[in-house]
Amino acid sequence: MIIDSHVHYGYSNIFGSCVSEKSLLESMEKNNVEVCIVQPLLVVTLEDARRIHKDIYKLSKKYPKKIFGLASISPHLSREEVTNELEKCIKEYSFVGIKCHTIGHAVNPLSESGDLLFRLANKLKVPINVHSGNGIFFASPSLNITKAREYPDLKIIIAHAGMHIFMAEAFVAAKECENIFLETSWTPAEGIEWLIKELGSEKIMMGSDIYNDSCYNLHIEIEKYKIINLSSKEREDCLYKTAEKVFNLNLL
Repeated sequence: MIIDSHVHYGYSNIFGSCVSEKSLLESMEKNNVEVCIVQPLLVVTLEDARRIHKDIYKLSKKYPKKIFGLASISPHLSREEVTNELEKCIKEYSFVGIKCHTIGHAVNPLSESGDLLFRLANKLKVPINVHSGNGIFFASPSLNITKAREYPDLKIIIAHAGMHIFMAEAFVAAKECENIFLETSWTPAEGIEWLIKELGSEKIMMGSDIYNDSCYNLHIEIEKYKIINLSSKEREDCLYKTAEKVFNLNLL
């Protein structure tokens, strides 16, 4: 089995890119991916967030056990609007996580707006996926250490594992905090292998960060796990078991 733990969907008026249902499903079939954790491409307004969340919900109902939603909204909207939308996504739409997009929404995890996302994820008992890498300093992996200690029961996924240049920071964060996990899109194969050997495969999950209709990166990210030196258990953990456990997926 393969679970892609980091997939985008819809149109982003921030980055000007788009992922369609057709492209997403075709890329999954072509690459033998059984399950995707799908989050919106970045949008600005509450109306757009509500629309794309509803679209992902419809997709998850159309492809049950195959598509799971992850909510993403700017925490700079009113606290009531953010809270209501995220609670609706988790409680009504059965989404399995929340996004903190440090660069796309200009979110400092240590700020009041950033803390709102962590606090709601903790309250709603779902993991939070935090963008890392480009967009320093908001996207610095080390900022998650403070949040992990503040919310010890909250599972924190550092997306992109620091994007190579900050990979060592992501390693330190995951090493120091039991509740921090790493998703490895845009991380080099050698770096992924090192992270697995040093941290254990139970802390690592594959993600593609699909963000446009080509969906090329899914193939590339899977290939990295095929060529590095891993045991069968390590490969299974990274390709699906870690994500299945962290997101508490019901795949039966």
